[in-house]
Amino acid sequence: MIPRTVLPRKGIIQPLHGAQAAWESDSDSNCALLDANVAFYTDLLDRSLGINGIVSGFTLLTSSNLIPGLTAGELFAQGQRYITASPVSLAPTTPSTTRYVWGTPAGTFYYTASLAPSTAGDAFIGSVVAGASTVTAVNLATHIAGFLSVTAPNDGNFSFAHMLGRAPVKALIYMTSPGIIWWQSGRFNTTDLLLTASNAGLTADVQLF
Repeated sequence: MIPRTVLPRKGIIQPLHGAQAAWESDSDSNCALLDANVAFYTDLLDRSLGINGIVSGFTLLTSSNLIPGLTAGELFAQGQRYITASPVSLAPTTPSTTRYVWGTPAGTFYYTASLAPSTAGDAFIGSVVAGASTVTAVNLATHIAGFLSVTAPNDGNFSFAHMLGRAPVKALIYMTSPGIIWWQSGRFNTTDLLLTASNAGLTADVQLF
Protein backbone atom coordinates (compact mmCIF):
# COMPACT_ATOMS: atom_id res chain seq x y z
CA MET A 1 0.00 0.00 0.00
CA ILE A 2 1.28 3.47 -0.87
CA PRO A 3 1.37 5.63 2.29
CA ARG A 4 -0.80 8.73 2.29
CA THR A 5 0.68 12.05 3.42
CA VAL A 6 -1.53 14.33 5.53
CA LEU A 7 -0.11 17.83 5.60
CA PRO A 8 0.23 19.06 9.19
CA ARG A 9 -1.13 22.60 9.09
CA LYS A 10 -4.72 22.12 7.90
CA GLY A 11 -4.95 18.36 7.51
CA ILE A 12 -4.99 18.51 3.71
CA ILE A 13 -4.22 15.13 2.11
CA GLN A 14 -1.45 15.29 -0.41
CA PRO A 15 -2.77 13.57 -3.57
CA LEU A 16 -1.01 10.35 -4.57
CA HIS A 17 -0.62 8.83 -8.00
CA GLY A 18 -0.76 5.26 -9.19
CA ALA A 19 -3.25 2.46 -9.53
CA GLN A 20 -3.19 1.59 -5.83
CA ALA A 21 -3.65 5.14 -4.55
CA ALA A 22 -7.07 6.38 -3.51
CA TRP A 23 -6.53 9.66 -5.36
CA GLU A 24 -10.22 10.31 -6.01
CA SER A 25 -11.03 10.08 -2.31
CA ASP A 26 -8.05 12.27 -1.45
CA SER A 27 -9.11 14.92 -3.97
CA ASP A 28 -12.65 14.95 -2.59
CA SER A 29 -11.31 15.37 0.95
CA ASN A 30 -9.00 18.16 -0.15
CA CYS A 31 -11.86 20.02 -1.83
CA ALA A 32 -14.00 19.73 1.30
CA LEU A 33 -11.18 21.03 3.51
CA LEU A 34 -10.36 23.91 1.21
CA ASP A 35 -14.02 24.84 0.90
CA ALA A 36 -14.48 24.87 4.67
CA ASN A 37 -11.37 26.92 5.34
CA VAL A 38 -11.91 29.40 2.50
CA ALA A 39 -15.53 29.81 3.60
CA PHE A 40 -14.38 30.52 7.16
CA TYR A 41 -11.87 33.12 5.96
CA THR A 42 -14.30 34.98 3.75
CA ASP A 43 -17.04 34.85 6.40
CA LEU A 44 -14.56 36.33 8.85
CA LEU A 45 -13.65 39.19 6.52
CA ASP A 46 -17.14 39.97 5.29
CA ARG A 47 -19.48 39.18 8.16
CA SER A 48 -17.32 39.46 11.26
CA LEU A 49 -14.95 42.25 10.25
CA GLY A 50 -17.07 43.88 7.53
CA ILE A 51 -14.25 44.22 5.00
CA ASN A 52 -15.29 44.85 1.39
CA GLY A 53 -14.12 47.11 -1.40
CA ILE A 54 -11.60 47.40 -4.22
CA VAL A 55 -8.40 45.39 -4.00
CA SER A 56 -6.89 46.83 -7.19
CA GLY A 57 -7.95 48.55 -10.41
CA PHE A 58 -11.61 49.45 -11.08
CA THR A 59 -10.81 53.09 -11.87
CA LEU A 60 -13.76 55.24 -12.92
CA LEU A 61 -13.28 57.56 -15.92
CA THR A 62 -15.11 60.62 -17.21
CA SER A 63 -16.73 60.37 -20.63
CA SER A 64 -18.25 62.40 -23.46
CA ASN A 65 -21.61 60.72 -22.83
CA LEU A 66 -23.47 59.48 -19.74
CA ILE A 67 -21.63 56.14 -19.59
CA PRO A 68 -18.58 56.42 -17.31
CA GLY A 69 -15.55 54.28 -18.07
CA LEU A 70 -14.44 51.59 -15.62
CA THR A 71 -11.13 49.78 -15.91
CA ALA A 72 -10.46 46.12 -15.09
CA GLY A 73 -9.73 45.19 -11.50
CA GLU A 74 -10.25 43.03 -8.45
CA LEU A 75 -12.78 43.53 -5.66
CA PHE A 76 -14.02 41.81 -2.53
CA ALA A 77 -17.79 41.84 -1.90
CA GLN A 78 -20.13 39.78 0.27
CA GLY A 79 -17.27 37.50 1.28
CA GLN A 80 -16.27 36.73 -2.30
CA ARG A 81 -13.53 37.83 -4.66
CA TYR A 82 -14.28 39.02 -8.19
CA ILE A 83 -11.62 39.69 -10.85
CA THR A 84 -11.91 40.82 -14.46
CA ALA A 85 -9.12 41.47 -16.96
CA SER A 86 -11.40 43.49 -19.26
CA PRO A 87 -12.85 47.01 -18.84
CA VAL A 88 -16.39 47.04 -17.50
CA SER A 89 -19.36 48.35 -19.49
CA LEU A 90 -21.54 50.35 -17.11
CA ALA A 91 -25.11 51.44 -17.69
CA PRO A 92 -25.71 55.15 -18.35
CA THR A 93 -25.91 57.29 -15.24
CA THR A 94 -28.67 59.82 -14.57
CA PRO A 95 -28.17 63.30 -16.09
CA SER A 96 -27.31 66.25 -13.84
CA THR A 97 -26.78 64.17 -10.70
CA THR A 98 -24.12 62.54 -8.52
CA ARG A 99 -24.45 58.77 -8.36
CA TYR A 100 -22.51 56.15 -6.38
CA VAL A 101 -21.20 53.02 -8.09
CA TRP A 102 -21.11 49.58 -6.41
CA GLY A 103 -19.83 46.15 -7.46
CA THR A 104 -21.16 42.71 -6.58
CA PRO A 105 -19.38 39.34 -6.31
CA ALA A 106 -21.20 38.26 -9.49
CA GLY A 107 -19.47 41.00 -11.49
CA THR A 108 -22.47 43.27 -11.85
CA PHE A 109 -22.34 47.01 -11.15
CA TYR A 110 -25.07 49.47 -10.23
CA TYR A 111 -25.76 53.05 -9.10
CA THR A 112 -27.35 54.41 -5.95
CA ALA A 113 -28.52 57.94 -5.18
CA SER A 114 -26.87 57.90 -1.73
CA LEU A 115 -23.65 56.52 -0.31
CA ALA A 116 -25.15 53.16 0.67
CA PRO A 117 -25.25 49.87 -1.27
CA SER A 118 -28.45 48.14 -2.30
CA THR A 119 -27.06 44.95 -0.71
CA ALA A 120 -24.88 45.04 2.39
CA GLY A 121 -21.33 43.93 1.68
CA ASP A 122 -21.14 45.15 -1.93
CA ALA A 123 -17.93 46.96 -2.89
CA PHE A 124 -17.86 50.73 -3.30
CA ILE A 125 -16.28 51.74 -6.62
CA GLY A 126 -16.62 55.54 -6.43
CA SER A 127 -18.95 58.33 -7.46
CA VAL A 128 -19.72 59.91 -10.82
CA VAL A 129 -20.88 63.47 -11.41
CA ALA A 130 -22.93 63.96 -14.56
CA GLY A 131 -23.98 67.06 -16.45
CA ALA A 132 -26.84 67.15 -18.91
CA SER A 133 -25.17 64.76 -21.36
CA THR A 134 -21.64 63.89 -20.13
CA VAL A 135 -19.83 62.51 -17.09
CA THR A 136 -17.92 65.57 -15.93
CA ALA A 137 -16.11 64.25 -12.83
CA VAL A 138 -15.40 61.07 -10.90
CA ASN A 139 -14.30 60.42 -7.32
CA LEU A 140 -12.44 57.15 -6.78
CA ALA A 141 -13.00 54.81 -3.86
CA THR A 142 -10.15 54.11 -1.46
CA HIS A 143 -8.75 50.60 -1.90
CA ILE A 144 -8.67 48.03 0.88
CA ALA A 145 -5.39 48.75 2.70
CA GLY A 146 -5.08 51.89 0.59
CA PHE A 147 -3.57 55.22 1.69
CA LEU A 148 -5.16 58.65 1.89
CA SER A 149 -3.03 61.81 1.92
CA VAL A 150 -4.52 64.11 4.56
CA THR A 151 -3.77 67.80 5.08
CA ALA A 152 -5.13 69.49 8.21
CA PRO A 153 -7.13 72.60 7.16
CA ASN A 154 -6.79 74.08 10.66
CA ASP A 155 -5.49 73.31 14.11
CA GLY A 156 -7.94 71.38 16.29
CA ASN A 157 -10.68 69.06 15.10
CA PHE A 158 -11.46 68.41 11.44
CA SER A 159 -13.03 65.68 9.31
CA PHE A 160 -11.77 64.10 6.10
CA ALA A 161 -13.80 61.96 3.65
CA HIS A 162 -12.30 58.45 3.48
CA MET A 163 -14.19 57.14 0.38
CA LEU A 164 -14.46 53.51 1.55
CA GLY A 165 -18.24 53.32 1.25
CA ARG A 166 -18.42 51.91 4.79
CA ALA A 167 -16.88 52.57 8.17
CA PRO A 168 -13.22 51.51 8.27
CA VAL A 169 -12.36 48.41 10.25
CA LYS A 170 -8.93 49.79 11.05
CA ALA A 171 -7.01 52.98 10.24
CA LEU A 172 -3.37 53.91 10.87
CA ILE A 173 -1.90 57.44 10.81
CA TYR A 174 1.62 57.99 9.43
CA MET A 175 2.84 61.56 9.80
CA THR A 176 4.56 63.09 6.76
CA SER A 177 5.33 66.47 8.35
CA PRO A 178 6.53 67.67 11.76
CA GLY A 179 3.68 67.88 14.24
CA ILE A 180 0.89 65.53 15.33
CA ILE A 181 -2.46 64.48 13.88
CA TRP A 182 -4.45 62.17 16.13
CA TRP A 183 -7.93 60.68 16.43
CA GLN A 184 -10.95 62.31 17.95
CA SER A 185 -12.86 60.05 20.34
CA GLY A 186 -15.11 58.70 17.59
CA ARG A 187 -12.16 58.07 15.20
CA PHE A 188 -14.31 57.56 12.07
CA ASN A 189 -17.81 56.89 10.73
CA THR A 190 -19.28 55.64 7.46
CA THR A 191 -18.14 58.72 5.52
CA ASP A 192 -15.35 60.56 7.37
CA LEU A 193 -12.18 60.26 9.39
CA LEU A 194 -12.48 62.34 12.59
CA LEU A 195 -9.10 63.88 13.32
CA THR A 196 -7.36 66.53 15.40
CA ALA A 197 -4.21 68.44 14.39
CA SER A 198 -1.71 70.30 16.53
CA ASN A 199 -1.27 72.89 13.75
CA ALA A 200 -2.88 73.87 10.45
CA GLY A 201 -1.23 72.51 7.30
CA LEU A 202 0.12 69.29 8.85
CA THR A 203 0.17 66.29 6.51
CA ALA A 204 -0.18 62.55 7.05
CA ASP A 205 -0.87 59.35 5.16
CA VAL A 206 -3.72 57.32 6.62
CA GLN A 207 -3.92 53.63 5.75
CA LEU A 208 -7.44 52.18 5.74
CA PHE A 209 -8.80 48.65 6.00
